[in-house]
Amino acid sequence: MRALLFLSISLLFGSWCNAQQISEEFKNKIRQLQQEHQIPAIAVSLITPDSIFSYVNGKSRFNKKEPIPQNAKFHLGSNTKAITSFIAMRLTEEEEINWGTKFFRLFPELISDSRNTYHDITLGDLLSHSAQIRPYTTGIELSKFNNLKGTISENGYAFSKSVLAEKPVKKGTYSNAGYVLAALMLERASGKTYRELVAQTMNALDLDYSIGFPNKENLTFPWGHWDQKGALEALSPDHEYKLPDYMVSAGDISMNITDYSTFIQLHLNGLLGKTNYLNADDYNWLHFGQSPYAYGWGNVIKEKNKMSFHDGSAGTYYCHTVILPLKNIAVVIMMNTASTNAVEAIYELQKTMTAQPQKIKN
Repeated sequence: MRALLFLSISLLFGSWCNAQQISEEFKNKIRQLQQEHQIPAIAVSLITPDSIFSYVNGKSRFNKKEPIPQNAKFHLGSNTKAITSFIAMRLTEEEEINWGTKFFRLFPELISDSRNTYHDITLGDLLSHSAQIRPYTTGIELSKFNNLKGTISENGYAFSKSVLAEKPVKKGTYSNAGYVLAALMLERASGKTYRELVAQTMNALDLDYSIGFPNKENLTFPWGHWDQKGALEALSPDHEYKLPDYMVSAGDISMNITDYSTFIQLHLNGLLGKTNYLNADDYNWLHFGQSPYAYGWGNVIKEKNKMSFHDGSAGTYYCHTVILPLKNIAVVIMMNTASTNAVEAIYELQKTMTAQPQKIKN
């Protein structure tokens, strides 16, 4: 049955993706936005159930002239959480784990050193930021783990053991650490490492990706930029700044605009009732199973507006994703800066795209 489903997914992709260019008028608008807000490289897409209208423009770094290739990857940051939750949902469909599986059922050896508050936390709690785990969203928080020297899984285990001994925070606090614990659960339940689970998923969907900042893979891909009081500083591939290896599940995957948009198109079609890699009902659970944050997705649910979204940034790139199932569209905007002005600008760009999608199409 699954083999037939894989075949049907491949056949559907051929008609769904249908990559197309956006209109020249809107390309000009994007180029103007780049110039006004110091955005060296940008990738934009408008996604419908059967088409992807995209545009890639700019330079790998602010002081270079060579354009980035059309297959250039951008760092997804915390949009990676949607991939982690996607993998988790697949494993629940295969009955290897479920949303109610308790962390300490899989890791009973850790319970004695953990806070009582955490004793009943589940996979669903971790993926929805409901487990009261500390955020670990800054380098300062993570610096005390700089001396971890084990394998990636061993480092994640040591990190998680330490986190579970710490004082809990308010329920609903956004937590990168929670996604590290969730990845450990997926590993133990499946018998595969998190990276193997990502590779298995992406290979099945025929999507290209990499782990870490994209310029580490290819120098022509966008370099991340710090905003130094209005001046951009490009970070070279050998720069010391990077995310810890055990944090991949929380925010360290890179993809190009076409493949990431294809991944988002799966979600859009799923929310419209079409089963593909996951059952249609399961997409609704991922995006709207609870509010304001479900499982890898934030959401807004109003009478005439239903939106799921996520932003991601490790400080030097930015990825903004919005899905509007009632409008049958989604929008993705990626760039290699996370300056306040640039982020505000792409939010306005997204509003224009979702308000007037017909003007985007070529």
